[in-house]
Amino acid sequence: MSIEKYSGTWILVPELCIYQSGEPPTEGTYTISRNSVDISFLINWKDRGGKEHELRFGGPLDGKKHPSQAPGITDVSYERIDERTLDSTAFNHNETVMYARRVASGDGFLLAVSQVIYGDKGALSNFQVYRRKIS
Repeated sequence: MSIEKYSGTWILVPELCIYQSGEPPTEGTYTISRNSVDISFLINWKDRGGKEHELRFGGPLDGKKHPSQAPGITDVSYERIDERTLDSTAFNHNETVMYARRVASGDGFLLAVSQVIYGDKGALSNFQVYRRKIS
């Protein structure tokens, strides 16, 4: 296991999802990897209709804003808080549009992901729990 307990591949525990925005997935994997400079995310999930989705993103893990190519997002920042905690923030110019915190359990076998989406309906939160995939 890496020094950073949030790194690795995680399997969604769908019954522990709590969503205020959108529908929770029925299954999914969440992979967090890192090299000496960047953090990378690969998220795969299946929606309630059975459709499969994939999302890839990442960037420098330095807590600073960096340009983004994602629609409606001009900049992103990724910050290692400690060996268990990883934050990201998405901006549209100087306005925060999304914030996420990922926290691994002390033993490194669970990952909680909380996400806040800021928009016309105010701040909406989504929460997920993942179990570490054991090879």
